[in-house]
Order: sequence, then structure tokens, then C-alpha cells
Amino acid sequence: MIADGMGGHAGGQIASELVVNSIVDYIGTAKQQAQEHYATATTLSEAVIAGNQAIHQRVKSAPDLTGMGTTVVATLFCPAPSPSVIIAHVGDSRAYRIRNRQMEALTVDHSLVQELVSEGHITQEQANTHPKQNVLLRALGATDEEQPDVEVHPLEPDDVLLLCTDGLTKAISEDAILSIVLAPGSSPERICEQLIKHANEGGGKDNTTVALVTPQAH
Repeated sequence: MIADGMGGHAGGQIASELVVNSIVDYIGTAKQQAQEHYATATTLSEAVIAGNQAIHQRVKSAPDLTGMGTTVVATLFCPAPSPSVIIAHVGDSRAYRIRNRQMEALTVDHSLVQELVSEGHITQEQANTHPKQNVLLRALGATDEEQPDVEVHPLEPDDVLLLCTDGLTKAISEDAILSIVLAPGSSPERICEQLIKHANEGGGKDNTTVALVTPQAH
């Protein structure tokens, strides 16, 4: 999973850490209780909701952190009965699937510019330079009842998943991202390093976090 905090440096870091730890703990407990039957869309959705509740509990005990929040994109792998991945997200951190040398977004940003694109008010090219492209419509911590979008995607043997914050996608194009991912002979670690390097060189003004996952290799 990846979480991109907001609400000042301290608040953003606390919010993202709370969510990551809450999701890991929730999934771990579910795995112990249900064994091989823990990997479900409901489990992942409830884990993200638990992360949202953790943020609100912390704000109640530390009012100076009011306004902190975080995006999240989380994956849960299901090896049986057929390989698939469950993806839950809130905000504008993204999940992509690379298959047959093509890259497809598996999440849709919860942002103002994405809403404008979806409603036909602006083009995707205009969205890339829109002055309000950092405005989120949804994030963990924003409301008590925040619910993630959750979808299940079948996996093929050579599929690769890319999780990233908007620090990457706002700095370099999807075509550039794909070319780096497909570079021959590169390890997952090297690919992530190159993506972050190119984001920084592309004028990235935000923190960039990237995770490359090869589910079938595990």
C-alpha cells in the first residue's frame, strides 16, 4: 500500500502512518481469524475504514492535528480460486496494471480535475496543467464515514502492479512511466529509483513514493 499524507508535515506523516499501521494490523488479525478465507473485498474495505477511524481518534486526543488526512491505495492478493488482486483507494494515489507492454489505470482519482474530466468540462491534457489539480474531493480523515472504492481484478502470470503517489503522475507522463517500467534488465528496485529520479528531474514539487509489485513471483 501507499499513503500520501496532508495537513502540514507533522500532520501528514502522522495520518499516513496511522492508516498504514491500522490496515496492516486489521489484515493481520483477519488472516489469523479466517486463515485462507481472509482475503476478501470486505476485509480490505473494513481495513481502510479502520484507518480512517484511527485518524479521527488521534485528532480527538490531539486537536492541534485537526485537518490532517491522507490518500491511500492498498492491494490485497487472492491466490485462489484464481489469482486476483483487490484494490482499495481514496484520494489521488494510483494503482496501474502493466500487461502485454501496456499500462492501465485501475483507480480513478477522487479529485476536482478528474471530476471535471469525467463530466466533459475539460480534457485530460487540460487537467494536467489545471491550477486546481491538487484539490481532492475525498481523503481519509476528511469525514467520519469515508468509504474506499474497492474493485477486484483478475491477474495474469506476467502482470505487474505499480502503486504511486501524485508526486509521480503530476511530474512525468504515463508513457514515460511505462518506458521506465519496461526497460530491459531492470530490477523492481531499480525501476522505482528511476521513476523517482525522473519525477524529480521533471520538476516534481511533491514527495514521490512508488511500489512495483509482481504478484505471481510471490
